[in-house]
Amino acid sequence: MILLPKRLKPLCFLSDGRLLTYRFSNFYILDPHTFDVIEKYSVSLGFKEKYLSRIKILYRFFRLGIRNAVQINNETVIIFVNKRFYELNLQSMELKPGFVPETGVRTLNISVINNVPGFDNMVVFGEYIATQEKPPISIYRRMSTDNWSRIYTFPANHINHIHNIVPDVSNLCVWIFTGDFDEAATIWRATDNFEKVERVVSGDQIYRGCVAFPVDNGVLYATDSPFSQNSIRFLHNNGGKWDSEHIFDINGSCIYGCKVNDKYVFSTAVEPDGRDAGFMKLLFGRRRGYGIKNLYSYIYTGNMDVGFREVYRDKKDMCPFIFQFGTFMFPNGLNNTEYILAEHISTKKYDCSAVAIPLETNLKTINKSWKRSY
Repeated sequence: MILLPKRLKPLCFLSDGRLLTYRFSNFYILDPHTFDVIEKYSVSLGFKEKYLSRIKILYRFFRLGIRNAVQINNETVIIFVNKRFYELNLQSMELKPGFVPETGVRTLNISVINNVPGFDNMVVFGEYIATQEKPPISIYRRMSTDNWSRIYTFPANHINHIHNIVPDVSNLCVWIFTGDFDEAATIWRATDNFEKVERVVSGDQIYRGCVAFPVDNGVLYATDSPFSQNSIRFLHNNGGKWDSEHIFDINGSCIYGCKVNDKYVFSTAVEPDGRDAGFMKLLFGRRRGYGIKNLYSYIYTGNMDVGFREVYRDKKDMCPFIFQFGTFMFPNGLNNTEYILAEHISTKKYDCSAVAIPLETNLKTINKSWKRSY
């Protein structure tokens, strides 16, 4: 295992194979195999990003840093930071302010839809609002740098928020994963540029997911339920009816995942129950939900052919959940290396740092064989 330079956040693998990373208002482009710095660029993202983010407890409390980064074409990476979208030009490394969503609106994922039959090529995100109410929730499409337009809206009393939008070329559709409770825990199937959005499966926590990957004849996903058993599952069409097949149990809710070569990667979170939003419990609470089996966050890898296994874990630190859940985040983009790049969040050992874990690692020896990359 390799420990990357301190506090360096892997953002995304670029189309040319290089790795874009970030720290304290600086972008670094790294060699994805050696993790040597190839280029460094400074940008202006304000006082909080440049200075306050150096203090880990403030970084976590204020949710500083870049929360999401996706390359949308050969020249542009969209990032979400400071409650707004920015666009980074990879040729000039100029950072342009982009779209500012309405107050309280953020996104878990930015999705690039390309070459899906029935859809224009487009960049979209779904509204994620931290509420147990069910207001109207929209999907936005990027029209230009600072202009995004609503292209579909779930009516009130349907869902709490959108977890992910997953384009699927082989199944001729776009999957929409929503949460969180009762009928809001749904997997939807969109066609015809979101003109048709149909409910596929719903009403159970086994349909509540954030991470999903199109596979032959269906979609592979992991559940995101803090108060029930979580698992990796396969949604497929069985004689005209969509079924969610259990593949592998996991020890907590899954918010983040990625793909490395031919293996799918899922991480679990240590988080509270989620149904009690009382302020004092949020501020001081450390009691995990029933679906969170212990105080460890896990990483699992595998595929439909070889199955899945645990490859890594780290323990949640002592801080209350208001300082973020214990979990691992991964860079976006196509990872063709032999490493899983995992950023530790609210963990005991490598909090706010990233590690490179060999894809075929032996869990029993991983903590005895790490080295620094600098």
